[in-house]
Amino acid sequence: METVSEVRTENVPASATPGRMQAKPFATVAWDFLISMKLAIWIIIVLAVTSILGTVVEQNQPVEKYRQVYEDWAYNLMDRFNLFDMYHSWWFLLLLCLFTINLACCTIDRLPRAIRTVRKPKLTLDDATEKSLSLTERWKSKGDIPHRAEEYKVALARAFAAPKVTEADGAVHLYAEKGVSSRFGAYATHAGIVIVFIGAILGNVFGFKSYVNIPDGKEASHLDARGGKQHIDLPFSVRNNRFWLETYPGGQPKKYASDLSVMENGREVLRKTITVNDPLVYKGVWFYQSSYGKEGEATALVSVRRPDGSTMGDLSLAPDEPVPIDGYGTIRGVKYSPNLLGRGPALQVVVEKPGKPAAMFVLFQQQPDQDRQRKDALVFSFGGLTAKMFTGLQVAKDPGVNVVWLGCLLLTAGMMVSFFLSHRRIWIRLAEGPHGKVEVTAGGTTNRNRPAFEKVFASVLAEVRKDPPNTEKENPA
Repeated sequence: METVSEVRTENVPASATPGRMQAKPFATVAWDFLISMKLAIWIIIVLAVTSILGTVVEQNQPVEKYRQVYEDWAYNLMDRFNLFDMYHSWWFLLLLCLFTINLACCTIDRLPRAIRTVRKPKLTLDDATEKSLSLTERWKSKGDIPHRAEEYKVALARAFAAPKVTEADGAVHLYAEKGVSSRFGAYATHAGIVIVFIGAILGNVFGFKSYVNIPDGKEASHLDARGGKQHIDLPFSVRNNRFWLETYPGGQPKKYASDLSVMENGREVLRKTITVNDPLVYKGVWFYQSSYGKEGEATALVSVRRPDGSTMGDLSLAPDEPVPIDGYGTIRGVKYSPNLLGRGPALQVVVEKPGKPAAMFVLFQQQPDQDRQRKDALVFSFGGLTAKMFTGLQVAKDPGVNVVWLGCLLLTAGMMVSFFLSHRRIWIRLAEGPHGKVEVTAGGTTNRNRPAFEKVFASVLAEVRKDPPNTEKENPA
């Protein structure tokens, strides 16, 4: 007679019980998701696509420049998804964080197995282990097990590595290994990538990059970063004491440098002359020599003297702007020629005196006494053009740069270990055989580069079994 409970159990739908049996806790599902190889592949693909997009779309440019290139709807859409400052957007940082967590979880999940393999290796060569090995060989040898075991131990240490000797079930097992560290190369690589990403995240969140132009003799402490959307006030200021430029005879720039001072609380705390690739660093902020230019239009330097040669001073003539001279009149520079009539740089000037018509004449830089021919009350000479320069500095702060360097070193070391080292293991088992002989079984395996290991395995066995009269080979691998 069936009970009620028995009837109910038998009438439960077939899919209900397996469904309940297959249900996993949320923590297990989340962990399986985080260690998934598919997740890593998809994140790498998305990061690659977004990096290409960030290269195509110029980053951190002024809004006006984007407005000229894109229509309003396209600009608004791209701005909503932070495509103009992609590497600081929340979704890009989320991708970096997710990839970092994925690599860290994969390492945590697989590292214990590698540690167990290294700390507790399989010291005996049983039948199951023998079947799993890629290389095996058997032979018979005359003599007794202790004598042969000692000979093979010495030979194995000489040809490969010092073995560990284990006795089990009447047999003697020799186990030797090399390249144990290769087991951890992949994990060192993973750790390096994780550290690099952590450094990148720190730099994106807490760092900045900006450009600033500082004229000669001026200071700057305010910076605009990320296309003018971020305003940064440094706790100190940088003063451009002097900028200078050296050129080749053809006018191409040869060298340019800036004499900078760091001013804090009204006093100079650091001074350095910077050039390209030789920056100034203060409190984690780097100032690179990036560019240069002229502030405003160039002015002409004109010296004023009396006919007896006494100097009255120098004048700076802006283009077509009159400069008064007490008791004389005004003078203004009209036109500059770099090589007038083949006689070198020249400046055309106009002198105006009260009650007299304006006089126009040319001053040649290479002929400072030419103006004496006018026999005027004053003699003018042209000293060349002068322009107030500014230095263009790239200003950057990246608190994660040292972390990135550490990650790169660890990443490089891990890749070198992974590519150039391999975990090679060799077992030799000596057991009692018929007719007083010793049955010897040798096996070996490696985690990579099997062709090279086959040669090593053959040479090791040749060293171990170097007394042919006393050995009978059975089944070469």
